[in-house]
Amino acid sequence: MSRGRVLVLGASGRTGRRVVKALQRHGFPVRALVRNPASRPELESDSVEVVVGEVTQEDDLRRAMQGVRYVVSALGSKAPTDAAHIELVEFTTIAEAAQIAYENGVEQFVLCSSMGVEIPDMIPPLAEILRQKRRGELALEGSGVPFTIVRPGGLTNAPSNGVAIARTLPGFGMISRDDVAEVMVQALLQPRARNKIVEIINDPEAGPADRPNLFDEVEVAR
Repeated sequence: MSRGRVLVLGASGRTGRRVVKALQRHGFPVRALVRNPASRPELESDSVEVVVGEVTQEDDLRRAMQGVRYVVSALGSKAPTDAAHIELVEFTTIAEAAQIAYENGVEQFVLCSSMGVEIPDMIPPLAEILRQKRRGELALEGSGVPFTIVRPGGLTNAPSNGVAIARTLPGFGMISRDDVAEVMVQALLQPRARNKIVEIINDPEAGPADRPNLFDEVEVAR
């Protein structure tokens, strides 16, 4: 089955690379926006077009978003870094990308955020990042673009495991990057993921990330 092209922001990162592979597995043509041309050989294939550009530059974002049906963002800043850079990556760029997506008629924008964005002061080392991530979420929610916001727990490189999912989970936990990528792609495949915010962590007693009806029990955010 032919699927619409997906623009992946942050495609060269540890989670972004997994998102690209998951999209390929599910038959999506991919456009990967990367900053460093050295990332091209690892990502590019018959189903993956690599575009070199700065995600923080409006002209590059507009060029990358031409002709795509979906946008998936795996962007993220790393602590420690300065507040201006955190705001640029986590809020300003997401807000701009959401606006451009709206102008281009993008059908869905899937954003990788983080657990803790609504209680940033409880995690002091990450508080500023979490605050700016929440601002990015709100900008996407208000953009008019159908969205899914995925809030993973602590990221690991462990193998896939069961995935617990809810609007608000009862506690923090860890989750495999492979599972995060799969949940983000399932958000495109499962219509009931639209306009929802979900928290996810690994739970061996829960079902796999690609289970049917993954999002059905989560209420719509708006």
